[in-house]
Amino acid sequence: MSTTRTNIDAITKQKALDAEMEWAKVELLLETLETRKRDSLDIHEIPVWSIRDIVRHAFESGYREGLHAGYRQGRTDAAREAMGREAPSGPRNPELPTDPTT
Repeated sequence: MSTTRTNIDAITKQKALDAEMEWAKVELLLETLETRKRDSLDIHEIPVWSIRDIVRHAFESGYREGLHAGYRQGRTDAAREAMGREAPSGPRNPELPTDPTT
């Protein structure tokens, strides 16, 4: 079951990333974000306001997704506790250190 969940999460994340990349491509007026191995095709002048808008958009998208993930995580933990099981106390991301001093 966890394998299915991971795959669904991976697909959802990939779709969200693809949508954000498409948004950035349109915002920057670029034909593609793929590397084409030619300076004339890969190097572009980008105005600072476009960079600012993209950074702001990326931050806001990540913030919203983090809030949504926290909401889902909180609901899952509450359901586990309601069934008499202990909810995990460590971070969900195994790459995060469990000791705050590290």
